[in-house]
Amino acid sequence: MGTYDLLTGHLKEAALRNSSRILVIASPAHIDALSQASSTDPIPGLRSVALDPGAAVTEDLFGDASILVIEVDPNNRASLNRVGQIRETHPHLPVVAAIDGANVSLVRTLVREGISDVVSLPFELTELLQISLDAVAKHDAAVTDNTALAPLVAVARSIGGCGATSILTNLAADLAAHDHTGRGVIIVDLDLQFGSVAEYLGVKPRGNLSDLLGAEDRLDEDLLHSVATDAGGGVAVIAAPDTIMPLESVDTDALLRMIRLLRQHYGYVLIDLPANWTNWALSSALAADSILLVVELTVSSLRQARRRLELFQSVGIDSRAVQIVVNRVERRLFKAINLDDVSETLGQPVLGSISLEAPLVNTAQNQGVLVSNLHRKNRFSKDIAQIGALLRDGRLARGR
Repeated sequence: MGTYDLLTGHLKEAALRNSSRILVIASPAHIDALSQASSTDPIPGLRSVALDPGAAVTEDLFGDASILVIEVDPNNRASLNRVGQIRETHPHLPVVAAIDGANVSLVRTLVREGISDVVSLPFELTELLQISLDAVAKHDAAVTDNTALAPLVAVARSIGGCGATSILTNLAADLAAHDHTGRGVIIVDLDLQFGSVAEYLGVKPRGNLSDLLGAEDRLDEDLLHSVATDAGGGVAVIAAPDTIMPLESVDTDALLRMIRLLRQHYGYVLIDLPANWTNWALSSALAADSILLVVELTVSSLRQARRRLELFQSVGIDSRAVQIVVNRVERRLFKAINLDDVSETLGQPVLGSISLEAPLVNTAQNQGVLVSNLHRKNRFSKDIAQIGALLRDGRLARGR
């Protein structure tokens, strides 16, 4: 028996074990080919229906299906629309899109519609079985995991040196002070090459990010707590690696698993994103309830912020999740650029602004303490508290 036969045999056994009922809806030509292939090599629980890509899927066709594989024609608006309609009427049914010659833009569109995966046309039995079983397994895992996920905040910078990490660390303390879950706040320093969260909070890390990303199957709650360093006040830190790591060395799936596990065990999760954008950094941003984009009142900062917003849009990040925070604002009457200019230039409302308190903030950073620890009443901390309140009442309230 060849490798193909062995693989197909194992997949069939898996399909029988979990009683998967696969419903395939595709155009007559593809269904005929699938029927011929499965006639000599039957797939357990497979039911196929011949239907043109733009035709409506009537309710009686679904039956007891545990997964739907449906053809999508990117050139047919009705074909795309019916995916969204199915997701609305059957929100708990895993849906796999069958596509002939998929492109990145189409896959992103379908992901936003809630599909579980993509399979290529014409159908190939082993691929169809594998993807169907994976989709059902992921769906079952999501259903059985009833742990509420903590709100996730990603902090991004328009340019280097705009004060994003200072805002992140002080915001974490404010969120921890208002955390009613009692689980505290965890900061993950994803700036693999220049991360400084631990230094800003004056802690010596017990471990770092690389310990978790390399854990694979050993990643669990005990390992998380052994690596997370207590910074006081209900805030913990997962520090950046000790040595510079190549940006491409991060496995996206491993990173997202780690973030999800953190969201199950903490009240809030904050991530400090790197200045350089990678697939894994964008995936982290996509998972966030709120992305704080820190800008300054300079032409270069706003230009780069605009480019980042265009990047977010291109990968399907909801513009409502991106919130602009303007740092180092001088409270004077006449300014070359004001907050209204920022909103107009970026096409995004400004969530809040942070007053310029350069000597106080710099001193706090150098001493590894929060700004409020040096001076209880200051404009910087007051502005941070206001942004924290807006987040808790807005995006993060919906993230709970």
